[in-house]
Amino acid sequence: MNRRGFLVTSLGTVVASAAAGQTATAAAPAGEAAGPIEAPRIPQHPCDTRLCVKPVMANVIHTHPWQGPCRWTSATAEVEKANAEQSFARWSQQLKTAGLGRPEDVRLLEPVHVTFSEDWVLKPEQYAKLAPDSQETDVYFMYPAGNSRSSYEIGDKFGKPIVLDGLGCRNTDIACYTLAKGNEAFVAGEDMNLAKVLALLRARKVFRLTKVLYPTDGVPPFTCGSVWDFEDLQKRLGVSVVNIAYREMSDEMNRLLGSREAGQQASEAAAELIRKADKSFIDENYVLRSMIFDRSIRNLMARHGCNAFTIDCFEFCPSKLPQQWLITPCLLHAMFGNEGIASSCEADFGSLLAVRLLMSVSNKSPHQGNGDPRSGDTFRINHSAPSMKMNGLDQPDLPYQLGRFVQQGWGTKAVIDFSKNKDKTVAVARVDATATKLLVLKGTLVDSSGWGQDLLGCSVEAVIQAPAGRRDEFFRRRLVYGNHLQWVFGDYTKELKALGEMLKLEVEVIS
Repeated sequence: MNRRGFLVTSLGTVVASAAAGQTATAAAPAGEAAGPIEAPRIPQHPCDTRLCVKPVMANVIHTHPWQGPCRWTSATAEVEKANAEQSFARWSQQLKTAGLGRPEDVRLLEPVHVTFSEDWVLKPEQYAKLAPDSQETDVYFMYPAGNSRSSYEIGDKFGKPIVLDGLGCRNTDIACYTLAKGNEAFVAGEDMNLAKVLALLRARKVFRLTKVLYPTDGVPPFTCGSVWDFEDLQKRLGVSVVNIAYREMSDEMNRLLGSREAGQQASEAAAELIRKADKSFIDENYVLRSMIFDRSIRNLMARHGCNAFTIDCFEFCPSKLPQQWLITPCLLHAMFGNEGIASSCEADFGSLLAVRLLMSVSNKSPHQGNGDPRSGDTFRINHSAPSMKMNGLDQPDLPYQLGRFVQQGWGTKAVIDFSKNKDKTVAVARVDATATKLLVLKGTLVDSSGWGQDLLGCSVEAVIQAPAGRRDEFFRRRLVYGNHLQWVFGDYTKELKALGEMLKLEVEVIS
């Protein structure tokens, strides 16, 4: 397909008026309704996804009182039943009052009490208590007050992981048996508490629901170290990729460029973005254009059920669509990052998977870019793709400036002065081209550049110091993992290692 010849003729007029500094909107063609710019909500938005946890207490109710090697005190069945029910009521109330972590992460399903007698076997009527919401249950949080085997059997019966709290003898027994049987068991401890374990399982759920919109006409990606086996990616990790032709993307962009309503809404969004910026080195009309592109991609993501995005700059640029639309994808990556949506440069899926992992463990937006060694133990990460929510999606924006990408003055990008941030510890990550390995580094931000300057191209740079004497080791491992690197403020090496292992990735940590 020749992408360079199918733009609608009215686009040239719109582009020309924008280049001349006029309002970059145009009337809809006669007989055609002007489509709104406002996009529907991103489907399966990562910030809307919660882990559905089903608490289950298991108790033994003996048939009659006796004493022996497994029972050094005894009571009647009626007393045992009353005691068990009181214990379950206290536990249930405590769960409902205190919760199991952030409400944004965990949805607590109604707790259930299952019982058995000294034959240690759960009867059908006990399993029936768990059946009504078994489909929406992601994990069973077990309180094994009766014996070990029932926790395994519940997870096995419904094909779901079990979660236990505490590294004591019974939980160890349950986890050992469950894992040996090929099922999943996760045990919280002082090193990683229950809320953290559940948050990581929620992060895994978000990861497995990732569906990436990838506009392409089939040109091989410029970043050849990217993940390329999309079928295997979906089969093993649940991450799916939707390819759409450039014509579909172009049709949607042109539809919005021909809409007065779209132009007005984009103008308001651009004005607000500029108003909040510390400084802008780019004309407002070009910011407006980037906001229209943002809404176009969101419309396409909603149409195809996607919640992540990438595009190959080295396929996109020669199509001349950026030149005709006066946009680059840079601002779109920032806007997506601000709301926890994974978006990566250059159709690099190893980079995008690392973005998703970092976002999920930190609840922060990352910066991404090329990695190059610098003096001493330092290296730089350099792309114009930071976000404003690098201290947390629920925290105030970091101060930002707006810059231009190309000499002609267009191509909106956000600029962050990383060095002004109080936290200097960073976590860097990269997923390899087979999507089977995760490389993680704990470093220290020592410098940044791009702030306060009218620079072109990829010019937002972070300089990071690796652990003493390990910079070259990290860079040699990148020969296996690939070029682009992602990073967030804070030390999330432990969380990334645990999440990577939950996804059955081989994890290497340099810290």
